[in-house]
Amino acid sequence: MSLLVLLSSCGLTDLGVYIVPTPNEAPTKTSSGTSPENAVSASLGAVSAPAKSNFEVAGYLPRYQIANVDPSVARYLTDLVYFTFWPTSSGGFSKDALLPSHLSFLREVKERYGTRILIGLTDQQTNGPLAHVCDHSSLRTKLADGLASYLTAMDFDGVAIDWEYPDSDHLHGYTLLLEAIHQAFAPLGLKLTVAISPSHPLEPEAYQWVNRVHVMSYDDWGRHSTLANAAADIQNLVSQGVEPSKLQLGVPFYGRGYTDDGPSWNDAVSYKLLQQRFDPPPNKDTVSGYYFNGIETVKEKVLLAKSEGLSGVMVWEIGQDTTGSTSLLRAISETRRAFN
Repeated sequence: MSLLVLLSSCGLTDLGVYIVPTPNEAPTKTSSGTSPENAVSASLGAVSAPAKSNFEVAGYLPRYQIANVDPSVARYLTDLVYFTFWPTSSGGFSKDALLPSHLSFLREVKERYGTRILIGLTDQQTNGPLAHVCDHSSLRTKLADGLASYLTAMDFDGVAIDWEYPDSDHLHGYTLLLEAIHQAFAPLGLKLTVAISPSHPLEPEAYQWVNRVHVMSYDDWGRHSTLANAAADIQNLVSQGVEPSKLQLGVPFYGRGYTDDGPSWNDAVSYKLLQQRFDPPPNKDTVSGYYFNGIETVKEKVLLAKSEGLSGVMVWEIGQDTTGSTSLLRAISETRRAFN
């Protein structure tokens, strides 16, 4: 795939975990290089949910983690989101995040494993550059056209936008931005994805312009990412009219400290580090005061997503996984292969 752009508000802890309040068969390609089941309609109308597609696995990879990840991990992914780019208030976006070594990594992932490549476009502010862009038609068009040109030139596949907390003054402008990006992307076969917090949904009419919705079903109170919470988040969005086959259930590859009152927002540890320190069994989700998603829970979430008609799951983030028998990506892949 080409790259998708993702907007997100994240913070880096001293444990190397980004806090987000925030076996891949190579797909058959059309002559344009896109997978038939995932190709965006060339029509400039609203995006319909796909009638049928293979179960997708989208994984975020922050640029600081690339040195710690082997490209072969892409065999477990249909989409890799390179995190992150930044919008500017003038309707542009930064491009210096993509180092030559990172581009080589992404090229190998795409060419060897057929994995689509997405980019993350991030604004951490409610009233930051993206809000300003949303307020002005000319800037919305400039950003949309600039993204389309860049993605095409780089042979990337689309944009995943994660602006988690637009306030009421900018929510409609965000809908208009998504429409503008869709208008620029659709003739080129580029994908438009948004990441949302279940507690901060978009305007109902916004979802018609996107191909995928990444549901950040984590960072809830207490045990922050239970199976029950995931089911509730899915039903909440479906009840608002979002087509299930546009949704991808978010799965965290990190744990949070927790109490009965809520999570410890500054106490998050990667799944990899939890495995190294405590070696929890596959059926456990708590260890030494941390709640995380173990192998069995991750498998149950994949089955939940499938049973609810979702297009797949997404992961924050693959650099926090282990290798071998304890790998969560491997667990997702094994479960996915059973019904793909």
